[in-house]
Amino acid sequence: MTENKTYIVRVPATTANIGSGFDTLGMSLGLYNVVQFVPVSGMSLIDTEIRAEGEGVGQIAAGLDNMIIKAMAETAEKAGRKISGGKMYLINRIPFARGLGSSSAATASGVFLANMLMGEPFKRKDILDITAEMEGHPDNAAPAILGGFCMALLKDGEVTAERIDIPSHWKAVVTIPDFELHTEKARAVLPKSYSRSDAVHNIGAVSFLMAAFMYQKPEYLKFGLDDVIHVPYRLGLIPGAVKVISNAEKAGAYGATISGSGPTIIAFSPKDKAEEVGKAMVRGFAEGNITSHYLILDFDQSGIMAV
Repeated sequence: MTENKTYIVRVPATTANIGSGFDTLGMSLGLYNVVQFVPVSGMSLIDTEIRAEGEGVGQIAAGLDNMIIKAMAETAEKAGRKISGGKMYLINRIPFARGLGSSSAATASGVFLANMLMGEPFKRKDILDITAEMEGHPDNAAPAILGGFCMALLKDGEVTAERIDIPSHWKAVVTIPDFELHTEKARAVLPKSYSRSDAVHNIGAVSFLMAAFMYQKPEYLKFGLDDVIHVPYRLGLIPGAVKVISNAEKAGAYGATISGSGPTIIAFSPKDKAEEVGKAMVRGFAEGNITSHYLILDFDQSGIMAV
């Protein structure tokens, strides 16, 4: 760790589940948070001075209540090291509690930053394991760390993950409503068990979802996004969501679904249809008396990095 040096980390937004890939699949999006950190000798980590701009400025916690600081502390503990506090400046572009991986981005950036400050004792795979363990599931953690389209399983504190590049001519149209939906609430509406027919359906659906990305066959997305495990139960928490998805498909999207646990809806679209898809999705939310805005994003292929 070099005193007075500015360490800078950039972490992408992510979209998890992707329809039928509940808690196992995720993708990295071209929307980024940036963390700038200058160590100050003798300052405790929990006393780090935090300033921020962008999304959620009024919601930034301090000390160990801050997810970045907490992740830094836990990473240092795993390495058997201590790191000093300092001055942190956050540039937040990922909306809070909207289903775009803001919590994973915070955790991943804290783990990654701590690793940099300690001289990088952990490899990227270790960073993924630590982040996923803190998150409790790897579907956002894997694309945040690795980029691209990721499949991941967490077992005994270790992540097995694979990534593939996302077709560069596909666009993500994310339509973000003006209300928050916390993951805890979205999980609370899910049933405790599922029928065999639902399990079989999702196995088939996720097979087509994988094929859509691996073989660049967007026509398979309508099958792959047809989830029965979580989407039908969460749609009721998002006013207008059914219409938003229908509008996206009618406007030319390959398919649309809930991003993460919501309330953002994500559509996969060809470039020439993306603007119309976004406008149609906003109209869908408006029919539910919800204001929203859309972003047309590329897919990130690199994951978290030092800049």
